[in-house]
Amino acid sequence: MAQQLYASANYLFSSTMREQLLHLFFPHVCLICKRLLQPGEEHCCTDCMREFSPFTTPSEAEMELRETITAHFGEQFPFERGWCSYLFHKKSPLQQVLHSMKYEGLFNLGTSFGRQLGKWMLSDGRLGDIDCIVPIPLHRLKKIERSYNQSEKIAEGLAQSLRQPVRAEFLVRKRFTVSQTGLSAIDRKKNSAGAFFATSGVRGGHVLLVDDVVTTGATMAAAAEALRQAGARSVSLAALALAARE
Repeated sequence: MAQQLYASANYLFSSTMREQLLHLFFPHVCLICKRLLQPGEEHCCTDCMREFSPFTTPSEAEMELRETITAHFGEQFPFERGWCSYLFHKKSPLQQVLHSMKYEGLFNLGTSFGRQLGKWMLSDGRLGDIDCIVPIPLHRLKKIERSYNQSEKIAEGLAQSLRQPVRAEFLVRKRFTVSQTGLSAIDRKKNSAGAFFATSGVRGGHVLLVDDVVTTGATMAAAAEALRQAGARSVSLAALALAARE
């Protein structure tokens, strides 16, 4: 019966509206291949998730993240620990899913991926003394336009696994910035520099800074600098994906 209803809906609607409606009324359908999900699967089926290029271990992910950031910042961007779930490739199934999460209203994807990332971080056994989780903020005008911040949703999922509070109010994007997509590494630094302000609530704490995708680390670097200037003792990083060097 569910498959017949799905087929009827698929015929009546098209493009983005169709996708949004399908996943609103048929949440048990794989976002990528559109097959019905099996017990234990969430949003994407197991076969499609095998195409996501997951990191083998948290240590491997942290090494890749450090190499990416060092390549663009040298030793100017220190951070305590770093975690990423996947290696991001353009035109991949993962890009399709993250696009849906970020622009098509499927914000529950962020919470789900955040929970999975949090469980993976705990499996590492080296989480450390994280005091709070702070998502990379959107400018207030962009948040009004989009209605939610995907990084906050990821942070909420992480909090469910790590049992640490999300303190979105600790970091504010004080300057409107254009999308980093398509910008060179140099332009990404200029675009993010001085864009954030952190409150004194971070003073003395170990902050886990959260974003969806790290490309050069420019956004994370600017946000981490604001946190340190406000008195954060240390900053660790978490993201769903790290852009592949292609």
